[in-house]
Amino acid sequence: MTSVTPRELVTLLITGGGLWALIQFTGLKFWHAVLVFGAGFYLATTTAGSQASDLVSRILTALGH
Repeated sequence: MTSVTPRELVTLLITGGGLWALIQFTGLKFWHAVLVFGAGFYLATTTAGSQASDLVSRILTALGH
């Protein structure tokens, strides 16, 4: 079993907190969120996932991050 790094834990907590806030304050249905997360994980496993990652990296670099 692999251990979770602090960076991964922070990412998980931020994602969970954001999901909770969306459900509480915007009326997001839990199953809508599950569907979007599932589609995101599926997209990440395709060749489009690496292209999207590269695009985001380039945008962040252009913004100075």
